[in-house]
Amino acid sequence: MSPQDSVVTIAQVGAHGFGRIHLERIARMSDAGRARLVAIADPAGPPDGVRVPMFTDLAALLAEHRPEVVSIATPIGLHEPMARAAMSAGADVMLEKPPVASLAEFWALLRQQKETRRSVQVGFQSLGSLAIPRLRELMRDGTLGTIEAIHARGTWLRDRAYYQRAPWAGRRTVDGRRVADGVVTNPLAHAVATAFALAGVHHIDDIERVTTELYRAHDIEADDTSFVRIDLRDAPPICAALTLCAPEQLPPTVTLVGSRGRAEFSYTTDELVIRIGDRETRETFGRIDLLENLLDHLRAGVPLLVPLADTVGFMAVLEATQDRPDPLPVRPSGVTWVGEGEAAHPVIDGIDGWIDAALADGHGFASAGAPWASEAAVDVWTPRRPLASLQLGDRVVADLADGSDIVPLSSPRPYLHPIRTLSGVVVSDTHPADHDWHCGLGFTMQDVNRVNFWGGRTYVRGHGYTWLGDQGRIDHTRFVDAAPGRLVEELRWHGPVVPPIGEPIPPVDLRETRTLEWRQVSPAAWVLDADIALEPVSPAEIRLGGPGTNGREDAGYGGFQLRLRPSEDVRIWSPLGEGDAAVFGRHAPWVAWAGRFPGGEATLVMQFVDDSSATDRWFVRHGEWDGIGSALAWREPVSAPLRRRYRLIVADGRLTTEDFLPWLAAR
Repeated sequence: MSPQDSVVTIAQVGAHGFGRIHLERIARMSDAGRARLVAIADPAGPPDGVRVPMFTDLAALLAEHRPEVVSIATPIGLHEPMARAAMSAGADVMLEKPPVASLAEFWALLRQQKETRRSVQVGFQSLGSLAIPRLRELMRDGTLGTIEAIHARGTWLRDRAYYQRAPWAGRRTVDGRRVADGVVTNPLAHAVATAFALAGVHHIDDIERVTTELYRAHDIEADDTSFVRIDLRDAPPICAALTLCAPEQLPPTVTLVGSRGRAEFSYTTDELVIRIGDRETRETFGRIDLLENLLDHLRAGVPLLVPLADTVGFMAVLEATQDRPDPLPVRPSGVTWVGEGEAAHPVIDGIDGWIDAALADGHGFASAGAPWASEAAVDVWTPRRPLASLQLGDRVVADLADGSDIVPLSSPRPYLHPIRTLSGVVVSDTHPADHDWHCGLGFTMQDVNRVNFWGGRTYVRGHGYTWLGDQGRIDHTRFVDAAPGRLVEELRWHGPVVPPIGEPIPPVDLRETRTLEWRQVSPAAWVLDADIALEPVSPAEIRLGGPGTNGREDAGYGGFQLRLRPSEDVRIWSPLGEGDAAVFGRHAPWVAWAGRFPGGEATLVMQFVDDSSATDRWFVRHGEWDGIGSALAWREPVSAPLRRRYRLIVADGRLTTEDFLPWLAAR
C-alpha cells in the first residue's frame, strides 16, 4: 500500500458547534498524514478558515464525493438518517453521541450497519481513556472486594444562554421528532456510557429494568437534574445522579463501589483515585482519540473502542428517559437563580449533598428525602413489555413478548424471552448481533407461499440469501384462554408487510392457535408444552418451506426455534449419539443441551411429542451461534393445515438422560 493509499478521505456533516471539535480532530489526523478532509455539509455555510467543497446537505455532498468516512455532528434527531445515508453510500461513520434519539432508530441503524458491513464508531470520548482497562481490571481482581455498585456523579451548571443556542436545545421533541436533549442523554451522557462499559453490558437483555427520576429547574422540556438506576442481570447496579443546576462545575466521576474500597474515575481529566481504608493512590492516564482509533480499525483491523452495538445499554437508558411523562419542575422555592439575563443559572438548594445522598441510598432523590423531590417523578422502564408472564409460584420463568421490538425486515412476531431456569439463569437470547431476527423461542418459517416470516434475507435457488422485501408478520390477536399454567393464544400470519423488491407477492393469511402449558417437575426443573395448529384463511392452499426446500443443502430450518445465549463447556446429545453432528438434519425423539451459561449451569431438552412430527428433523447449531430447533421442511415443503406438539425441559444444573426421561414420557 502506498502512503497515498493509506490516507483516509473524510467528509464532515455539521461544521459549527461541536462540529468544530470534529474538524479539529480531522485536522490533527491530516497533519499526521493519515486523513484528508474532502468536503463539508452544513446549511449554515463554511466555518472560518476551512477551504474544501461546501454543500448544504449530505445528499448533495454524496452525489459528488465518495468519502471513506463520514463524520457526523448534527442535532441528535438527524443522526439516524445521516448515518444511514452515509452507510448506503459505502462510507464508514464517526457518529457524535448520543448515537440516535430512540431505541427503534438504534435497531434500524444497527441492522443497516450489519447489512452494509460498514463500521460505526460512537463519540463517547471517555471510552478512549486508558483508565478504562485499569478499571475493568479492578472490577475483576478483588482489590476493591466485591463490587456492589457503579456510581455516576455529575454536578455541572448551565445558564439560560445554553438553552437558547439551538432550536433543539433542552427539548424532548422538535416538530414531532424526538431529540432527547436531557442531562442524562447529552451533556453528562459520558457518565452513563462509561458506567455501562465498566459493567460489560453488550446486550439489551443484560438489563432488567431502568428506574428514572427526572426534574427540571430551567424552563425547558427536558431534564436538567436526574437520578437513574439500572438493574443488571449479571452485574452490580448502576446508579447515576446528575445535574446541570449545581453551584459550581466539577469534574464528573464514575466510581466502582466495592466491599473493601472505591475507585473514582474522573473521565474529563483521566484521573483515577483508589481508596482502600486509609490508603489512597492516584493514577493519571492518557487517551486514544476515537477518530484515530477508527482509522486504525479501517487500515489495520484494530478493534473499535466504541462500536455502535456496544452502546445498546446507553440507548436503553435514553429510551427510558423519553418513554415516560415529562420531567417534573422543581418548585421555585427550591431553586436560587444566580446571575442576570442570559448568563443566569439555577442552583437547586443543597443539590451537591442530595446527589451524594441519592447515590448512597441507591434509589434516588425522593427516597433519600430531598424536599424538592417527589415519588411522582419516579418511573420504571423494562426492555420489553410482555403480553403475559409464565409463572410458577412467585417465579417468572418466561415472558411472552408481543414482537413490537422486532423491526419489519426481521419479521415481527410474538416469542418467549427471557426463558429462565427456576434459579433465574437466563438461557434464551434475542436480537443477537449475528442474526437480529433470532428471537427467543417461537414458531416461524422462512417461506410461506413466498412470504418470509423468519426475518432477514430469503434463500433463492441459484442466488443464495437475497433481500427481497418479502417479510411478513405474525400478530397476537387474542387470548382464547388464560389460567395458571396455561395460555391459549390466537395469532394471524399475514404479509408481505413491506414493499417487495421485484414482482408482486400475493398476500398470505394464516390463523394459528398456540396452546402453552407449563409446570414444575422437580425442585430444579420445569416443563413447557406447546401445541401449535395452523389453518389457512387465504389462499386455500398454503405451502410452508425454507432454505432447504429452495435449494440450500443442510439448512432446512423452520418451525419451533430456540435461540440460546452463548454457553461454555457444552454437551449436546440425543438417542442418535453425542454432539450436534449426530442429530443435525436427522429425526430423533429428543435432543438435549447442557452448558455453563452466564449465571449458572443449565440443561435444555426439546422433544417431538407425537407422531405428527415423524418426518421432522432437528436443526442444531453450536459455535458460531447457539440454538435448537425443529425443521418441518428439510427438503420438501409441508402444507397447512398442520399441527405440531413440542415439549421443552428447562433445568438448573447438568442433567443426565436418566434424569429427564420420565418427564418426556409423562402425558
